[in-house]
Amino acid sequence: MASRIGAIIAIADRKSESLLESLPDESRARSNIEGINSICRSLLQRRTPILPTAKVVSEEGRKHNPYFPLERTIYNSYQQPLRIWRKAYHDVMNIDADPAMSVDEVAKIDTSVMTPSMSNLVDHLKAIVAEVTQRNNVLKKIIDEGVPVQAADAPESPDADEAMNALGIWLRDAVDGPFKLDEIGLRVTAKTPPGTRVMSATLFGALKKFTDDYERIRKTRKARER
Repeated sequence: MASRIGAIIAIADRKSESLLESLPDESRARSNIEGINSICRSLLQRRTPILPTAKVVSEEGRKHNPYFPLERTIYNSYQQPLRIWRKAYHDVMNIDADPAMSVDEVAKIDTSVMTPSMSNLVDHLKAIVAEVTQRNNVLKKIIDEGVPVQAADAPESPDADEAMNALGIWLRDAVDGPFKLDEIGLRVTAKTPPGTRVMSATLFGALKKFTDDYERIRKTRKARER
């Protein structure tokens, strides 16, 4: 298990290092990314790995460095290293997952020793992988360029996984809490205390951002298909 986790962390380290190649040695961005990488690595190396969110990474970093980036700064400006380490976290926690092959590794599969039918099948699959990878890269670029930066007073939106988890908790709590669910819908009742919060601003903002992003991607995809 230790060697498996070490291999996953090593892959994340290599991906993270690639982000630093184009940054000047003494730049603030480079220093911040190096600090984020260090905190994320330590979170995954714990006995019970911790998901490296912007909030957790900022809190951990500021325990040792008062100038460490704030949660909002990490969320808005350093999503790339965070995505790398979140992917590593999910790989660590998914103990049944087979080690992933990179696109380059897929392209290097030697079909010369295979039967003609198997060789044709593998070549076809390699072409599909290359095409899907290219489409995903285009989609990622559309998302990165199309998602607006939050205003200073806007509630912090968590990741999609966190938003879905929070929504699930809210749905369960709403039924068991001060609201009533019937054939009409989820309603307040005479027993619901005045001023009861229906939903937190953070969860509402996350769900709105999630649906806005989905609509934007769907419209872009339709435009590309025309």
